[in-house]
Amino acid sequence: MKTQGIVINSIDYKEASKIVYLYTPLGKVSIRAIGANKPKNGLLGFTTTLNIVSFVATDSNFPKLSEYTIEKSIFSNTESIDFLNAIQVILDVIKYLPDDINHEATYNFIKNVILGLSTNPKKILSIYLIKMLYVFGVAPNLKTCCICGNPNPTFFKVSNGGAICNNCISTMKYPWLLEAWKEYYYKKNDFNEFNDYDFDILLKSIESFYNVHAHIKLNI
Repeated sequence: MKTQGIVINSIDYKEASKIVYLYTPLGKVSIRAIGANKPKNGLLGFTTTLNIVSFVATDSNFPKLSEYTIEKSIFSNTESIDFLNAIQVILDVIKYLPDDINHEATYNFIKNVILGLSTNPKKILSIYLIKMLYVFGVAPNLKTCCICGNPNPTFFKVSNGGAICNNCISTMKYPWLLEAWKEYYYKKNDFNEFNDYDFDILLKSIESFYNVHAHIKLNI
């Protein structure tokens, strides 16, 4: 049966082969790619990190690659520093994914993120990271104040896990952060006027949220 997957990474196996780790609609799998270290065998596409591939493997405890097709290659985007940085963060998050989640829905979301990443890497990465918090069971509270329950919060504070109202905090350096989190968590995808500096601030708040609430250390 042909399966689609995202190449997470690969390691050398025996003399001329590799073990390729992929994230698929069924979860994480590892496939032996026999002869992958020999260029003439044409397996570079199957071992290139973050490539989206379709493949057929043997039905065994340690499956072996039978055939594959590249669905999407990242080679055309490697000139962008922001793109490459986003790739590394996306891979880091995939490695932490729990086993007991809806892998099909998660896979389709991550695939769409990769396909759209070149348009605006920092924006797409922000959306990806905020949405993925739901998968880890630590979704932020964005609708009411985390302290008093006020239904009209104004700010976003990482340590409290989400929204804070005027009564519970006197000032905040970046008051727009709450609206940015809301837009990206609920998939409205606005804030097209953000510049690189704005996204850097947003991504740092996301990085802190992962560290404090998901106990995942990212390097953004």
